[in-house]
Amino acid sequence: MQIYHFKDLDLARNEYRRSYGFRNFLFVLFFLGVVALAVALIRGGAPAIVIAAMPRAIGAHTPLSVTISSPMGVREAKAYYLQNGRTFPLAEGKTGLTRTWWLGPKQGRELALPLQAGRGDVPGLEDGQAELVIEAWAANLRHSKATLQQTVKVRSTPPRVAAITTQHYVNQGGADMVVYTISPGVAESGVEVAGHLFPGYPLPKAAEGTMFSIFAFPYDAPTDAHFELVARDDAGNEARQTFPIRTFPRKFPARPMNISDDFIQQVVMPIIAHTPEIADQHDPLKNFVLVNRDLRATDTRKLAELSTQSAHEFLWQGAFNRLAAKTEASFADHRFYLYKGEKVDEQFHLGVDLAGTQHMPILAANRGRVILAQYFGIYGNAVIVDHGYGLMSLYGHMNDFAVKPGDTVQQGQLLGHSGATGLAGGDHLHFSMLLSGVQVDPKEWWDPHWIHDRIQAKLEGK
Repeated sequence: MQIYHFKDLDLARNEYRRSYGFRNFLFVLFFLGVVALAVALIRGGAPAIVIAAMPRAIGAHTPLSVTISSPMGVREAKAYYLQNGRTFPLAEGKTGLTRTWWLGPKQGRELALPLQAGRGDVPGLEDGQAELVIEAWAANLRHSKATLQQTVKVRSTPPRVAAITTQHYVNQGGADMVVYTISPGVAESGVEVAGHLFPGYPLPKAAEGTMFSIFAFPYDAPTDAHFELVARDDAGNEARQTFPIRTFPRKFPARPMNISDDFIQQVVMPIIAHTPEIADQHDPLKNFVLVNRDLRATDTRKLAELSTQSAHEFLWQGAFNRLAAKTEASFADHRFYLYKGEKVDEQFHLGVDLAGTQHMPILAANRGRVILAQYFGIYGNAVIVDHGYGLMSLYGHMNDFAVKPGDTVQQGQLLGHSGATGLAGGDHLHFSMLLSGVQVDPKEWWDPHWIHDRIQAKLEGK
C-alpha cells in the first residue's frame, strides 16, 4: 500500500493546475487566431468603381476616367467592351498588392484607370450598342471582385450643320443672325468666334432641325476673326462649317482719363465698402486698380453667368428705345488711366453713357424680365433685363429701383432713376446691351432698319 504525504499531494495539484492553465492558454490563443482569420477573411468587400462624367454616347474619340477604390487596397482592374459576341480590351491596371489582412497602404487604396474608349481608339468596335464592362479585385484575403456593366451607344459619325441664310454683315462690336440646319442627335450648336460660342436655338414655327443664332463680332476679337457654325452631338463628335459673312473691323477711339486721390476716396472707396469680396488695400493706387481692373473682370464673369439664365423665347419686339439724353461716352472707348501723370491701367468702356437731368427717369428699352436689381460692382445700383435667347440690357449707376428680380417689364416702363453709384464721376445712366454675356454696341439695337434687316427678316424667312 502506497502512502502519500500531503506535501506530495500539493505538488501534484500544482503541476495539474499548471498543465490545465497551459492548455487553456493554448485554447484561447487558438480561438483568437481563428477569430482573427475569420475577421480577416470577411473584412473588406468588393471595390467601388466610379466613372467620372459618363457621356450619353461614345463617339470617335471618347476618353473615360475610371477610379477604383477600396480601404483594403486595390489589387487589379481591367476594362473591355462586349459587342456582337466579341471582346475588345480597353485597359488593365495593377497596384502590385497581393493579400492584405487589415488596411492596405495608402498608395494602393485607389487605382486610376484612364480609358480611350472611342470607336477610333478600339480596333474592330462598330457603331451601335455595346456593353462596357469594368472588373476590379480588392487586395483583401478573399480577393473580392466588383463588376460594373453598362450598356452604351457607340456613334462615331459627325453631325451635319449648314447655313440657310446667305447674307451676313457684322461690324466689330456689333451683331448679326444666321439661320441654319442641324442633323438629329445634335446636343449643342451655334456660332463660334474668337473662342466664344454664341448658342443656337430652335427657330420658332420652323421645321425640326432648323436653328438660329444671334452672334457678335466681339469688340476685342482679332480683326481677322474666323466665324464658324459648330455642332456637337452627345457623343462628343463635332462638325464645323464656314458660312458667307462679311466683317467690318473697327478701331475704337482712345481717351486718357486722369485719376485723383479725391476721386479714389469719393468714388472707389464706397465701391469697396459695398463689395464684401474685396478689401481695402490701404493704398490709393492699389485700391483703384483693384476696382477698375479686378472687380471689372469679376463683373464681366458674372454677366456671362447670368446669360445662362436667359429665357428661350423672344420677350422683346421691334427696336429698343434710346433714353432721350446726351451721349457722354460711346461704346468700347479705349480708356487710358493716368495717376499723377503715369499710366496705371487701361480698359474698354463697354456701354453708352447718357446724361440729362439729375435723377432722370430710367425706362426699359424693351419688354423683358428683370433678372437683377441690386448693387453690382463697378455698375453700382444696376438693373439687368433679360429679353430672351441670350439678349440682355443693363442699366448702371442708378440712384434707386422701381422694379425687382422676376418682374416682367414693358417697353417704356420705369425701372428707377439715374444716379452716380458705382464707378461714376457724376449722375448719368450707363446703358449696355449684352449677347450671351458679350457686350455689344447698343446703337444697332436702337435702329429699326437694322432690327428688320438683321433679325426680323431672317426670322420670317425673307
